[in-house]
Amino acid sequence: MIIVLIISLLYLVFAICININWIQDIACYFGYPIAIYLVTFVALIPGFIYMFTLLSLLFMKKERKHCQKNECDVTVLVPVYNAKKTIKKTIESITCQKYHGKIHIIAIDDGSADGSLELLKKINCDNQITILETKHRGKSYALNEGLKHVQTDYVITVDSDTTLHPLALKNIMNKLVNSEEKVVATAGSIFVKNDQTNFVTKLEQWDYTLGIFGVKLYQGSYHSTLVAQGAFSAYKTKQIKEIGGWRPCVGEDIVLTWNLLSKGYQTNFAKNAVAFTEAPDTFKGLFRQRKRWARGMIEAFKQTKIITSKKLNLKSKFLMCMNIFFPFVDFALLIFIPLGLISLLFHNNLFMGLLTLLVILLGMILCLVIEIKRQNVFREIDCKLEKRSILAFIFYALFYAFILAPFCLTGYIKELVNTKKEW
Repeated sequence: MIIVLIISLLYLVFAICININWIQDIACYFGYPIAIYLVTFVALIPGFIYMFTLLSLLFMKKERKHCQKNECDVTVLVPVYNAKKTIKKTIESITCQKYHGKIHIIAIDDGSADGSLELLKKINCDNQITILETKHRGKSYALNEGLKHVQTDYVITVDSDTTLHPLALKNIMNKLVNSEEKVVATAGSIFVKNDQTNFVTKLEQWDYTLGIFGVKLYQGSYHSTLVAQGAFSAYKTKQIKEIGGWRPCVGEDIVLTWNLLSKGYQTNFAKNAVAFTEAPDTFKGLFRQRKRWARGMIEAFKQTKIITSKKLNLKSKFLMCMNIFFPFVDFALLIFIPLGLISLLFHNNLFMGLLTLLVILLGMILCLVIEIKRQNVFREIDCKLEKRSILAFIFYALFYAFILAPFCLTGYIKELVNTKKEW
């Protein structure tokens, strides 16, 4: 990480030096405080993050292939809430895994009102599934109820709208079991199942690759994957029980992951453990999801002593601290892009500085590198490469962060002022 960090910081210094005049130009219209804020959080910080991510991916060590001689028995927890449309395919994808260890499935119905529980009982004709019934108290409560019944050394969580690739369990367990002893959680690789539904899901298809897969890929190389997402991740049962399981919050998965890291443990990423999840197919659903994710990040900050923790390693601290910039970047985008578009209407390229173009170029190179790595993973597991919308990519690159910014900011603020939480 040190070499990557040094080069990224040198880039940041270079970027500041070549754009002092741009800051002065913007300051002539809006004053220095706004000019410095906008250039810092729209160009300088994103550019630094792009450079750090790109170099991390390029300098990644090639993984050695390991094969488990005796595949461990595992328990799969599936929290269910109003998932009648998807739960059958989820269960089928688990039972059809090419995994030789015994798979115990525990489905926890969290007070569903759409017939999910009845459907679970119907498809459980051969008693392969342990079905637990609880009142609707949220995902973390459902997972903790399931955790009480886990007797295997390893536990896996799978959302009720997620479908696993046939090699998903084999690959995620292979990664976790063959990692260093300190690694106690491995995140799976999540992509969009309903990607061809409409323009919204085509946008999310790019986001799950460029904004989620790419980030987990480089974080995993530092044994500091910051979110072992509930949709599909594997854990060592002893350590999950040691920290008391999942806390009652909106972002239960990120809070759990940061809690593990703060105890001195490590987390990683199994890029070839692929699963597909149902993404929101309306902008309203997408905005609601991102508000929840943003709120989860603030919950993690509130519950983790990043600076004072003695067990949290420096790599994890640094990666966590990078997330501090996100609210400031979101707010800056809300100011910068409208002002930039207005200025272009009047044939004024005030907001199109050299640094803006440099950040866009870095972003495009980063996208290309991540997409190549994704395609390589899909070929490795013999998974069909789906069609991707170029129009959706252009919209994603130019406007996606901007349209999500107000909803992310809403999520940050809601958690800071402690408004009511919902699953």
